[in-house]
Order: sequence, then structure tokens, then C-alpha cells
Amino acid sequence: MRKRCWRAQTRGMKRGFSFTSFLRSRQGGRRSAFLVAAAAIILTLSLQGAELPAEPDVSIGLVQQLKAPGGGVLEVEQIIGQQPHLAWQTIVADINLGYLAQPVWYRIGLDNPSAKAVDRYLEISYPLLDHIEVHHVADGRIIESFLTGDRVSHDSRPLDYRTFVFPLTLDTVADQHVYLRVQTSGSHQVPLKLWQPEAFHQHDRRDMTMRGMFYGMLLIMAVFNLILWRAFRDRSFLYFVGVQVVLLVSMATLHGVTFQYLIPAAPRLHELIILTGVPLSVMFFSLFCLEFLELPRNSLISAWLTRSCAAICALAAVGGLVLPYALSTRISVNMTAVVCLLILTVGVVLAIRGNRQARHFVAGWFVLLLGVVGHILTLNGVVNSAFLMSYAMESGAVLASLVFSFALGDRFHREHRARIDEQQARIQAMDERERVERRLLDQARRHAVTLLPNRSALEQRLNQVLSEPGQRRERLGLIAFKLRGFDDINKTLGHENADGLLSQVASRLDQLVLALDDHLPIEISERQRHAVAHLDGYTFAFLLRLRPGQDPTPAMSDLADYARKPFEYMGLRLGVDITGSCAVCPDDSADASTLLRHAFVALDQAARDVRGMAVYSDQANPYNPRRLTLMTDLRRAIEDNELSLHFQPQLKLDSGRVDSVEALLRWSHPEHGMVPPDEFIPLAERAGLMRPLTEWVLRHALTFAQQAESAGHQLKVAVNVSPLSLRDPDFASRVLDLIERCRATPDMLILEMTESAAMSDPELTMRQLARLHEAGIKLSIDDFGTGHSSLAWLSALPVQEIKIDRSFVQTMLDHAHNDTIVRTTIDMCHALGFEVVAEGVENAEILERLKNLGADRIQGYHLLKAEPAEILLTWLDTLTRPDPGKRGQLIELEGYAKRQRH
Repeated sequence: MRKRCWRAQTRGMKRGFSFTSFLRSRQGGRRSAFLVAAAAIILTLSLQGAELPAEPDVSIGLVQQLKAPGGGVLEVEQIIGQQPHLAWQTIVADINLGYLAQPVWYRIGLDNPSAKAVDRYLEISYPLLDHIEVHHVADGRIIESFLTGDRVSHDSRPLDYRTFVFPLTLDTVADQHVYLRVQTSGSHQVPLKLWQPEAFHQHDRRDMTMRGMFYGMLLIMAVFNLILWRAFRDRSFLYFVGVQVVLLVSMATLHGVTFQYLIPAAPRLHELIILTGVPLSVMFFSLFCLEFLELPRNSLISAWLTRSCAAICALAAVGGLVLPYALSTRISVNMTAVVCLLILTVGVVLAIRGNRQARHFVAGWFVLLLGVVGHILTLNGVVNSAFLMSYAMESGAVLASLVFSFALGDRFHREHRARIDEQQARIQAMDERERVERRLLDQARRHAVTLLPNRSALEQRLNQVLSEPGQRRERLGLIAFKLRGFDDINKTLGHENADGLLSQVASRLDQLVLALDDHLPIEISERQRHAVAHLDGYTFAFLLRLRPGQDPTPAMSDLADYARKPFEYMGLRLGVDITGSCAVCPDDSADASTLLRHAFVALDQAARDVRGMAVYSDQANPYNPRRLTLMTDLRRAIEDNELSLHFQPQLKLDSGRVDSVEALLRWSHPEHGMVPPDEFIPLAERAGLMRPLTEWVLRHALTFAQQAESAGHQLKVAVNVSPLSLRDPDFASRVLDLIERCRATPDMLILEMTESAAMSDPELTMRQLARLHEAGIKLSIDDFGTGHSSLAWLSALPVQEIKIDRSFVQTMLDHAHNDTIVRTTIDMCHALGFEVVAEGVENAEILERLKNLGADRIQGYHLLKAEPAEILLTWLDTLTRPDPGKRGQLIELEGYAKRQRH
């Protein structure tokens, strides 16, 4: 696609320059430009000899001029009548008086030595004279007169010609003169020529042909540059078109062509074109210089000067519309000379600095400047040359246009070449970027150490397989293998060496899976084929097709056995242990990410399995959506008081009275119903909710103790403490602060903890419990006999009570060893000074046995199950107040418990 774009762009460039193929080649462009320039120079020089001389028998004789004394006006009759007394001055060169507003009379002698009358044309070849009177006088009398000028309609001229041409018939009279009166507000030039009619017309045809060639060349180059501008939108082309068009119009106007052919009846318009043409041409050239030489980038000062010159020229053009003719032409001519020299200086300075375009600019500007300066010199009378007057501007303009066109072509060639090089460089950069992107993409899909496909590649392949038609009807196993004990290898050999072993393990596993008939490849390319993906540190995964009802465990075990075979590495014989898991599609899920998650969940199960292999099942998944929902809801339940406490009484056997209760937390979920504590307590620990949950339980437990005290019951409330709470350095402070805020007393509270919780951080636990004990809070070890503890450490703890786990109590009548454990525990705890509570008392026989063994308190369904605060208080109120020395209280309690159960 990129190549097609490149070809399209290249075709666009060719379309914009297809007719200028001579400029595409630098050498070809130079040869063509110089050939054309040379031809133009030869043609221009040949014009000087294009005039046919007048016949030798009739020629212009003595030419004299006369200025009226005091600047007055002399009529032709006065000139003829006062002939002997007038101070005529002889003129020996072309008549050019510069800017002279005073009228001047000229007397031109004509001598016809032939014996017959002849016809001749007297031409004034400068067409910009305001007022011309011509009087043909023979033997002192006026034969014919003419009155014309460029301030009147072109129809006033005797001959329809661009200059002033007067037809004369010369008789054989010896004394013949032409009296010529000229007055103009512009340059006073009177170049005279006497023509044979045939020679004049022949010269006219040749002259107009050559001027047509000049104008045609300028017009063609203007159109040429205009097309270039439309193709490339480079303003230098547009400004150069403005230069060429204005020069073309100005030259045609200055030589009378425009007045003769286009606007013969509009002398004022003809004058305005003359007055505005020169400053407009210089303005466009200033702008062309600004863009062509890239002055804003190459020279800020030159750019500012050039813009100023363009602005001044624009003002001069506007002034030509309102200022007098003489003043406007002087301003335009002098301003043109200054601006041209300034622009030429800018070009020379840049050319000296090595600017290639500036060298072309100087060459073209120098050629144009020669023509302009030559024309200006003739206008100001410094140089008297009919050739410069006729062709200086055309020659300079055409040659300059050729040079500038060559320069623009050369610039286009270089920019075209630069664009091609830039485009090629861009394509190369794009190709390189694509190679880098492909390499990065390949790296992004590959593990950096083993070079196997990574998790992203596996997910992409798995999604592709699952989206295939009919895949949902086939069974697919996603199997994950995890290397165990590899951290020890890392620490022993170092990461770099361990990575080498990891690569060998990965390669062996990949080859083993590729050898299986039912494997699905994860990556297939021309260079390599892989069936195993490296998911993370030491975990790999692959895909197997499974038959209906097939158990993937045997295949996983066989594969793991082969992979476990020792490696000879760095002179050592090293082996790795592997656990594996499998998630099956569509049995477990038809979604790639879910299958991966299930495979990782099953890996945790495999780590606890004796065989080290496990297949995912929902029942064994602790990370189900229900758990996530309960985590969120538990936080809200704590904040919104949606939890509740149930209380189970503890009976003191020696007195038969209930003096303490255990607070048990309950959560009735609005959607999931009653959630057991062994489900939501671990969630609270994982979600970081144990601190607010413990504070909630303690606060409501103290509130119940105060409520019971108000009802006449002195009860201690036992609260279970999480191991996380004991590891909280601020736990003791927060408990004591909470008791103070609830306006309770420390003796209302019993804190229960398991053996394992007490042993999790012995030093911190000892400090926490000592502070709580000193404050008067009773401490108890719960579920005694199920954990791992040291009797020496246990005896050092500031606890007052031991609770024997229900698993021993409930079966003590059926299993003698449990009875022995209970009896021994009671005796040992009493010997150490601890009170003993037996929980899980389900019948009267167990109660009687515990009394005989000397237990201090009992707790269980035989007495009462855990009930809300209101029910428990009602139950307590129905009991007879304790009577020391009587056993009726215990009998009533047992009877109440029986009635409650029934």
C-alpha cells in the first residue's frame, strides 16, 4: 500500500512538470537554457542592423533646434517670418534632452537632388511625446502640417503606427525644411529617421516580428511559471509570473504597441499603464526575490528591506494614478534604480555566502538590470542610442526571464530530487520502523528468557481456537505446569545461570508436548513451531484436545514425569519438581481468560495434592464471584449495622449459675441468607476489615453486658480475637479506649484467642496480653488441644482460662483416649492455676462426667444454643435466682434446656 502511495505521489509530481522535462536533467536544462539565451542574444543584436537605410539621393540634412526666448511660445509663422533673426543651434547627435517641459522647435533640412519628386516617411521612433507639430515648408511656404501626440487619440496620427510617422512628398525645390515642434512632460527624445516607404514597411514587418517573438517568449514563460505555481503552490513562481506579465504590458505600452492595437481611443489609460507598470514590475520582483532567495530564513534584515521596497513600489504605483505625469515618472524611474541596486546587492551578498539560488538570481538580475539601466540612461539623456531605446527592455527582460526560468527549473529539480530523496528516506524509515515494530511485537509475544510464546500469545491462540466453528462441541484442556523449588536453584547458581537451566526445562517441555498427537500448536511460523507458552516466572501452559469423558490427569502426570528427569548442567545433576493443573473447555468455561484463571486456581489445589496434579472444579474454587460480592457487602454491613451478635451461656458447675456468655457473630445477608462465620471472617481478614469488625463486636458485646447488668444479671461476655488483631500493635490501646468510650468496666470482657494466634508473634502477643491483663480483662485460650503450643510458653501467658475444644468433649464418652485427654487437661490446667471451660456439651451424661472430672464451666446445646440478646435475657429471667448450697438451680436449667430443644 505504501508503494502505491509513493507511485501516486511520483505521478503527481510528473503531472505537475511533464512539459518541462528539459529541466529534470541538470545538464540538459543548462544546455537548453544557454542555447535559447544565445539565440535570443543573436536575434537581439541582429536588430541593430535590421534598419534599411534611406536612399542616398534623399537624406536628412542639417538638424537645428530652437528654444523660445524666456520660455514663451513661437508659432510656425513667426519661425518662418523671423528666420534670419532666430538663434538656431545645430544638433550633431540623437535628440535627447531628458526631462524638459519647455516646447522646442526643430528645423530639419531635406535635400532632394533627384529630378523628380519622391515620397518619404519621417519617423520619430520614440512614441511617448505629448504634443507634436510637423510643418513641411518649401521656399518659405507651408505645404502641409500635422498635429498629434500620445495625449490625443491614436486616430490623429497620419499613419496607423505605434510611433509617430509622417508621410512627406519632396519636390525638386532646393530649399525644403520640416519644422517640428515638440513638447512633453516626460522624457524629451526625438529620434528621427527618414524612410523609403518600402523600406519602412519591410522594417516594420521585421520589427514587429521580433517584438512579437520577445512578447511571445515572455508570455509563454509566464504561462509556464503559472502552471508551475498551480502544480506546486510555490509563491516564487506566482510572483515571477507577475514580473513577466507586468514587464510584457509595460514594454508593449512604452513602445506604443498597446496604444496602437488595444486602446487607441484611450490615451489616459495608456498614460496610467505607463505610470504604474514600472513600479508594479519592481514590486513583484521584490516579492519574487523575497521568496526565491528564502530571505526570511537566510537573512531577516534583507527580508525586511525587500518587504519595504515592495511596499514603496506599491505606493509609487498608487501615486501614478494621482500624481502629475512628470513627477510620477521621475519617482518611478529613480525608485526603480535604487530598488534594483538594493535587490542586486542582497543577491550578491547571499551568493558570496555560497547560496546556489542567489548565484542564479544575480545572473538573471544582472541581465535584466543591464536592460533596465540602459533604458533609464536613454530616458535621462545620459546615453543616446536608438538601439537601447528600442530593445533594451525587451532584451533584458527576455534574457532575464530565461535565466530565472532556468534558475526556477534548477530549483525545482533540486527540490524534486530532495522530495524524492526525502520520500525514499521516509519509506526506508517506515520499513525500518515496521521491522522494529515486528521485532517488538515478536518480543511482546515472547518470553525474554525462554523465547517461548508468552501469556498474550497463548490468549490470542486460545481465543482463535475457541472461535472456530464446532469448537464448543469438543473438549479442550488448558494445562498449566509450575516448577517448584526453582527459587533454591536461583539462589544457588545465580539468576543468569538459573535462566540457562530454565531455558533447557522449557525446551524439553516444548518438545515433549509437540510429540503428543493431541496437542494444539500455539505458534506456527516458517522458522519455528511451539506448543508451550511461558506464562510467568516458573509457570508454563499448553493445549490438548480431550476425548469425551477423558480425565487429563494421567497424561499430565506422564508428561510431568518425563519433564522431571534430571538435567546435567554446569557439572551438576539437577532436577525440578512440577505441579500441574487443568481447566477444561467447555466444562469449566468457554472463555479464554476464565480458563486461564481456573487453571491458576487449580494450581493452588495441585500444590496441596499428594500427586501434584489437579483438575479445576467449582466446588474447590475459593475465588468465586460470591466471595468478591461478600467482601464488598461485608464492609457495608459493618457500616450499616447489618450484623448481629448471638450469645451462648456458660454455666458455672460449682454454683449452678450462669456468670458468663460467649458472643458469636452472625450475618444475615439480604440475598445469600445466613452467611457462616467461617466464610466471612477469612474474607474480612483478606479485605482488611478485621479492625472495624472487631471494634463492632466489642462495642456491641459491651453494650449487651451493660444491658444485662441493668436487668440484674452480672455477666462477663467472651469475644474471640483474630490472630490479625493480636499482631496489631495498637490492639490493646484500642480495646481499652473502646471500654472507656462505652462507659463499661474491663471485668465485663473476656478475650478468647487460639493457641496458634497466641504463638504467631510471641513477643508482641506477650506485651498486648500483659497490658490487657493489668487493666482487668480476663484472657482465655480457646480450642485448646487443636493447635501447636509450648506448655512453658503457655504457662508464661497472663491468661486465666482454658477452653477445651469441642472435638474432645463431644466424643469423650465414646472414646477412652479423648476422655483421658479431657481429664489430663483439666488436672494440668488446675495445677497451673487456670480455670477450665468445656464446650460442646450435648447431653446430661457428658455434663455429669465433666462435673466428676472437676471442670469449672460448661457450654453447649445441652444448656442452650446461641440466641439473640432478647431471648437470652428472657431465659435468664425465668430462672430461679441462685441459692448457694442448693442444686435446684442446675436442675431447673437442665429442664429448661430440654423444653427448649423439644
